[in-house]
Amino acid sequence: MPGATNLDTSRPRFPRRPSPPSLTSLNRRGSTAMSSSRNSRWSTPVLGVAGLIGVVLASTPAALARTKITFWHDWGGQGGQVIQSLVDRFNQSQNEVEVEVALQSGLGQKLAVAVAANAAPDVVLLDRFTTSEFAANGLLEPLDRFLRTGGIDPTNFFGPIWQEARWKQQQYGIPTNTDARALLYLRSTLERAGLNPQQPPQTWDELVQASQKLTQRSGERLQQVGYVPYWGNVSLKEYIWQNGGEILSPDFKQVTFASDAGVEALQWVAQFVQNYGGYNTLEQFRSQIDWSAGSLGPVLRGQLGLIWEGNWTLGHVQRNFPEIYRQDLMAGLPPQKVRRATLSGGHGLVIPKGSKAPEAAWRFIRYFTDVEAQLSFATGTGVMPANRRAAFDPRLASDPVLRVFFQAMDYTHVRPAHPAFPQIDSLMFEAWWKAIRAESAARPALEDVARRAQAILDRYNQQFGL
Repeated sequence: MPGATNLDTSRPRFPRRPSPPSLTSLNRRGSTAMSSSRNSRWSTPVLGVAGLIGVVLASTPAALARTKITFWHDWGGQGGQVIQSLVDRFNQSQNEVEVEVALQSGLGQKLAVAVAANAAPDVVLLDRFTTSEFAANGLLEPLDRFLRTGGIDPTNFFGPIWQEARWKQQQYGIPTNTDARALLYLRSTLERAGLNPQQPPQTWDELVQASQKLTQRSGERLQQVGYVPYWGNVSLKEYIWQNGGEILSPDFKQVTFASDAGVEALQWVAQFVQNYGGYNTLEQFRSQIDWSAGSLGPVLRGQLGLIWEGNWTLGHVQRNFPEIYRQDLMAGLPPQKVRRATLSGGHGLVIPKGSKAPEAAWRFIRYFTDVEAQLSFATGTGVMPANRRAAFDPRLASDPVLRVFFQAMDYTHVRPAHPAFPQIDSLMFEAWWKAIRAESAARPALEDVARRAQAILDRYNQQFGL
């Protein structure tokens, strides 16, 4: 994600909440300090004209103390600068709320500590798939009461990413941005292999066939590869979804990724790797590639035909290889076995438990997730807006490469919104690598981690009353 610090996805340790401090130690930020002149009698003749003007000015919103709120995020670089510019614009647009930004590393752990110490910030930009974990541990305020007052319409947001910020039928976050994964490739590379770049692979079978045509060898040594099913931003989740499977049951009671659909998906990935001569052969070729241009580097140099990557990689190509971006880079929708499917992630704004000014925080959230702020956020950082009205604005939708990623949102899935999922995901990766490295067949690898994942899921469900 552009500008964002990679977070540790392991489950944070939530400290016990200490006894609350004395009331005298709590300084309610932004409390309105009303001038004593407001209590003066207007009929007092000694005020004079100057006194009356002073009373009137003191009664206007501009003269009242602004409610100050603290906003935490962990975006550095260009992303952090864009966020600061949006905050500045909000502060200049009105006189009632002032947002102060505090950049945080290790944001998740610090948020848990701050809430436990009754020193929570007022609004936080949180990696959205972790929302359920923080909500389940009592660290976030539910936002339903604010949603009932209006100002944010859930139907203006992509449905799956809105659901990702829910926990136990309550909304805890408002999405700020999203992303998608799709196939990226060069027109020229596919044409040289006799493939039609206007018709990229649509199915798993077509992806295998295209990859065979794109692969070049010198003896046994790889010179160019077509598609590598574990390169780029991809995991077993997407392949399971494309094969018609699911990670967890809809009620979050059962682990389902080791179903026949899941096993077949992992077998397909493992066989794809074996078609090249195995994991070690691919890794030897990988070691010879110059990755200084990022994950799309081998695509831009013609060493890799197709890659499954996210929209956030496009900005680097636009800035550093503008001719290639305009004339050669293309994108294709997710291929399918049973259905098309991609993964979406992103961030959302939350109000931590114990915020001293939740109403002011909500006002800022409304601003940040409205169309104009969403467009500024997207164009400045390269992220995709979570607000659908902003996403399909002509200023973004006119880009033919980016437009494919917006189209992919019709097929998007999100990580299960359950606090146990980070641990379950780690177990899935364990099976993923065992199969790819030919250390285990797909079925026993998946069935082993599924048993362990079910025990974790059961423990969480018992803890949180599911």
